[in-house]
Amino acid sequence: MPCAGAIATAVTGIILATTDPIIVGTDAPFPQYTYIDDAGQITGFERDLMDEICHRAVMTCSWELANFDQLLPGVMSGQFDVVLGGIAVTDERRALVDFTQTYHGTDPEEWYIGAPGAPGPAAALTAVQSGTVQEAHLRDMGYRHLSFSTEPEVLEALISGKVDLALGPFQTRADIRDFVAEHGLDYVYSELILDDGVGMAVCKGNAELLATLNSALDAIRSDGTLASLENRWFE
Repeated sequence: MPCAGAIATAVTGIILATTDPIIVGTDAPFPQYTYIDDAGQITGFERDLMDEICHRAVMTCSWELANFDQLLPGVMSGQFDVVLGGIAVTDERRALVDFTQTYHGTDPEEWYIGAPGAPGPAAALTAVQSGTVQEAHLRDMGYRHLSFSTEPEVLEALISGKVDLALGPFQTRADIRDFVAEHGLDYVYSELILDDGVGMAVCKGNAELLATLNSALDAIRSDGTLASLENRWFE
């Protein structure tokens, strides 16, 4: 389908400016990728990375928040020009959108949280955020699950007893560790969910914007900026 959003231009590794604003969509409950800081601002690794891309490509970028399950449909329809926020690249998603080169790896071991002694994933009812690779995994495995639009709704379903387990990007996050400890829960089961790393998505066919993003990512990687940002946020 044609892209309705703004298009930037790139030729042979030279990044050119665009006069149209680039609308960047993200969900922001995912430290350290994107989250809302104490001042109410979107921050994190991917905020810094995208800001650097916008600077190098001389693009005016505007940020908008949306639920995670609205990001890919939003970029497909032209509501957003670029979406990011810990978006794992998978073949299923490649059929819908075009991805930049990946710029961060993921841990394939994903953890369920629940009360000690909770039934295993095959027998449990699991809460999960809609639109995520975790939801796709539960669907592919045939596990019973309830999908929610936001992560807070997932966690509320768990502590209220509506579900037995919750599955999400939980294992490396201090905020989730604090939640688990506060509510007497534990990391009770793990399974492998494979992907090809984290990338940004644009509407299929928006080749010029995709080339601009990849050119900037090449420069950011080659001069050590990417490694510096990863060290800041993930070490």
